[in-house]
Amino acid sequence: MWTTIQVILSVLAILLVLGGDKLSMPIVADAGIAFFGLASTAIGWEAILTRRIVLGTRRHGNRETYTGIPAMFQGVQFNLLGLFLIVIAIAIYFNANGRAVVLQMVRHPGLPLIVFGALLLMQAVITLVGPHQLQEGLRWIVMMNLLLSRLLPGIILVVLGMGAVGLGLFEIVAPNVFDEMGGGFLEVLYGLR
Repeated sequence: MWTTIQVILSVLAILLVLGGDKLSMPIVADAGIAFFGLASTAIGWEAILTRRIVLGTRRHGNRETYTGIPAMFQGVQFNLLGLFLIVIAIAIYFNANGRAVVLQMVRHPGLPLIVFGALLLMQAVITLVGPHQLQEGLRWIVMMNLLLSRLLPGIILVVLGMGAVGLGLFEIVAPNVFDEMGGGFLEVLYGLR
């Protein structure tokens, strides 16, 4: 059932985007972008509800199977991607000023930093637990995978995620101090100061 929904939404999205481009109908292309977002959320909800997601293809032999919490976090990431695509489609349809949104995030980067940090922390959990395929094989290969493919990148992602969340919270609590300590660099870069 989930696969059928995902394929239908994806094919419909491709047809709408291509049709909107060929027929010079921007509203149809915007609807196609929104359907890509819906397809992404369908993938995300499948991963959350079934607590299982398989990434990769059989043809190239790099399939990764995640179950439990990592699969749910992958699902949340797919849902956020889908929501982002839907919001972009709506913003394009209503001719929203993208520059004004970017400048607002430059002035107050706290919320984007927290969201980015949360995504990094979710990816850290996914990386630390790893797919089931990394836990199979010779013992020394499993140990190398544990150290190089999971622990090292996972620890780096945890540090970066905690740093981004901490900076975001600091910017929300004390924006003036944040700007004085170097947070205003983006404002100078964009010519807002």
